[in-house]
Amino acid sequence: MRSLEARQTATRSLIWRLLFWMCLVAPMLPGFARGMDFRIYYQPQLKLKMIIGEGRIEDGDARKFLTFASRADRDGDGLVVFVLSSPGGNVEAAFRVVDAMDKVRVHTLVPSDARCASACASILFASGERRSVLGSGLLGFHSCYRKAGQTYAEDSLCNEIIAANAMQRGVSHAAINRFVKQYGAQDMAWVRRDGACQSLQGLCKPGRLEAQPDAKAALMSSLDCSKLISIQAQLVCGDAELSRVDKRLTEIYNQRVSVSANKARLRAEQRTWLRDVRNACSDKACLLRSYRQRIDDLKESRS
Repeated sequence: MRSLEARQTATRSLIWRLLFWMCLVAPMLPGFARGMDFRIYYQPQLKLKMIIGEGRIEDGDARKFLTFASRADRDGDGLVVFVLSSPGGNVEAAFRVVDAMDKVRVHTLVPSDARCASACASILFASGERRSVLGSGLLGFHSCYRKAGQTYAEDSLCNEIIAANAMQRGVSHAAINRFVKQYGAQDMAWVRRDGACQSLQGLCKPGRLEAQPDAKAALMSSLDCSKLISIQAQLVCGDAELSRVDKRLTEIYNQRVSVSANKARLRAEQRTWLRDVRNACSDKACLLRSYRQRIDDLKESRS
């Protein structure tokens, strides 16, 4: 039996031969937009730098992905975690990203509040060495279509390319056909974690990362936490202990405001603490000290 690397090379060769004979590989979904936005997100609970990829898949994304991958960490399986939130995009561009992913070796992840549809789901997500859908994350599938005048016509060759790639990576042929045959360009089959992992044989392939304590919760919130502007807010959002102490502080602060005779002064003090104390921290230990001291101060306050 041929090695995995040999089978990947053969499948990749088939994909590019088929793409060569296609005059145009149209996006899987209508519309136009710029390429994906990539960024590095440091997950404090896991002490791991991950890649966040959002937006439509277009030409040039493979090059951008490799740039960010060089700055990312590797999980317990030796993989770079690639967090996906995308409506899909250009099929050829997606396969070029997959070529880059194969060089890097990735764990594809769709976290809570993220949607990975069309080329994102059937090409990028399905091509991860490990694959996870967590929380409220959704995968969206439909048949591959290309533009024909003002309409969208089914592209059987495109479907064959996508099926060949997915099957080579362990996704069952039945799982692929379930969506290729039933959903057109304007339709979408949205699948949650249970549907993806139980009904679509081979699509989910969780790794060691999810087995770590509190890891699932940390991964589920990764997309939302990565969007916060300040380092302090990202640390609090992404760490279970910091999140608990932040919630406790909020409860005590709201209680004090509700009974305070000088609400304006208390609010001003809270803003000053956020600006001068909490936001001066750059690590968890400092943040914990600042939160605990602020909680003690509020408990002792009589204003």
